[in-house]
Amino acid sequence: MPLVPVVQVYARDLPASSDVPFPPGTDLLQVLWCPFHHAPYYGPMAQVFWRDSADVSAPMTEFPEPPEGADGGALPVPCVLHPERVMEYPSYDMTQSQADEVQAIAEELEKETGWSYWYDLSVAPGVKLGGYPGWTQDPQWPRCACGRVMDHLITVESNEFDGEDSPRWIPVEDQAGGDVWNTVKNPTDLVLGDAGGVYVFVCSTCPGRPYETVFDCS
Repeated sequence: MPLVPVVQVYARDLPASSDVPFPPGTDLLQVLWCPFHHAPYYGPMAQVFWRDSADVSAPMTEFPEPPEGADGGALPVPCVLHPERVMEYPSYDMTQSQADEVQAIAEELEKETGWSYWYDLSVAPGVKLGGYPGWTQDPQWPRCACGRVMDHLITVESNEFDGEDSPRWIPVEDQAGGDVWNTVKNPTDLVLGDAGGVYVFVCSTCPGRPYETVFDCS
């Protein structure tokens, strides 16, 4: 399977309170994917590698050439992550009764503050570790062979924000000026389906950290 690098994160670069499940003896998370369409979701298929950075003696200095015929929208432009911890609350991952209860509170909150629970205060968009997936369709949490529902490890979305949630989720340092729609909204140049996302889930209790990939778009 031809793979292209997507995300690389060192444990040292994450907030101290991060709950990313690094296995013992590892401090480097690497996510790569095959940039072709794979069933059943017809999107990229991710592979996850947990490594000890001390074992990486000759890191690559150039981005590898993509495989011929790959989906151009699944080939990320190299850029740098700046991890920042944010608080999230569920949106799609609620029962109808929970959503109805939250909606009543959310309407009052929006009247008082102007902030929308669903766009501004619940699920952060963009590339992120942990938290809730930014589902476009109905939630599809994979279940591990051990019977346990897997944990959300990472989301890689086409855009870091959209027109509805941009006031809340554009980093403060990027709001000062400039063309944020081109330089900040889509720094990776990914176009995953119809502006969709790839979600990787992991079982944090099983040996070997089994994982699954889910893809959805509008």
